[in-house]
Amino acid sequence: MFRTILVLDIFDGVVVHALRGKREEYLPVADFSSVCETSDAAGIARTLRPTEVYAADLNRIRGIGDNFQVIKNVSGYCRTILSCGVRSAGDAALGLAIADTVTIGTENADFDVIGEACETCDASRLHVNIDLMDGRILTNTGISLTPLEAVERLNDYPINHLIIIDLTKVGTESGIDLDLLSDAVARSDHPVIFGGGVRDMNDLDLLRDLGVAGALVATGVHNRAMPVDILQW
Repeated sequence: MFRTILVLDIFDGVVVHALRGKREEYLPVADFSSVCETSDAAGIARTLRPTEVYAADLNRIRGIGDNFQVIKNVSGYCRTILSCGVRSAGDAALGLAIADTVTIGTENADFDVIGEACETCDASRLHVNIDLMDGRILTNTGISLTPLEAVERLNDYPINHLIIIDLTKVGTESGIDLDLLSDAVARSDHPVIFGGGVRDMNDLDLLRDLGVAGALVATGVHNRAMPVDILQW
């Protein structure tokens, strides 16, 4: 089953509209959305009734507090993938206490952290994000691999899904790098979820045809390029 997963980027307790990874410029999503009048995460979950959300705790990712109570509330309404700036196996365990699954991002974790988390936590509840910025892996830990080299390296780890997010295209509706994604799917032993620049139903069909397991969406839903009911599967 192809999964269409609503992204909730949460900063200082409210859902914001992400754009090109420029977090300092994010504004409350209600200022942009045509499908919800609130920027409250639980309120959005109640209104749009998604089966699953990808909740990015932007405070935690940036190392300035957290939104754990907000995300715990969201988890009462739908399945939740939590991105919380994991920097250690302990961080992954904290996230698993409030969400169904946790994704470990290359921005803040290296392969040693991924390995330790797989050993000390339930690896079936762990994903890994390869976060891209201008075609390169976004990392604070010195990862020097190309995106496709990282995809192959992650085949050694018993994670659940691989999540690839092109932060340069987030919120831009600028389309998908189909060549990169096709190669990633071919080289990955894990199912691949993709986010960043997914515009409309045609893009979802393209991803499905490539063998991608699911898509992270937000802008296309909020501007009605995609019907809300695609979130309910």
